[in-house]
Amino acid sequence: MPCRILLPVDGSEGSSRAARHVAGIAGMVPGLEVWVVNVQPPGDDWMTRRSFKAEELARMEQEWGEAALAPAREILQAAGVRPSERVVQGDVARTIARLAQELGCDQIVMGTRGQSALGGLLMGSVATRVLHLATVPVTLVK
Repeated sequence: MPCRILLPVDGSEGSSRAARHVAGIAGMVPGLEVWVVNVQPPGDDWMTRRSFKAEELARMEQEWGEAALAPAREILQAAGVRPSERVVQGDVARTIARLAQELGCDQIVMGTRGQSALGGLLMGSVATRVLHLATVPVTLVK
């Protein structure tokens, strides 16, 4: 059975570092499967609903998600990995943990924004929340 990794990305340098880490793993694990996902937070506040039609917001979120996927896609493809991709909407940490389970992933590899552990706990970072919610191992790449 092949190893499957979930790589959540947001287009940041931290996401690119995580993608490079996964590319390195791919060189050691034949048949590695990678799901690259971008989770768009719900645009459900009153100002957003007032300013945009639902279909306009959905189109913009898809475009933002595609832009966030592009750097990781390029890194992985350069390493010979053809990732599966998905852009979804929802609570970011909960959705990442849920997708890992739904897609049958063996682990989650994700970047961090370089905050201290204490800062992450106080601010409730996505990475910290994923650590608590995930049912598979999580590797955080700084």
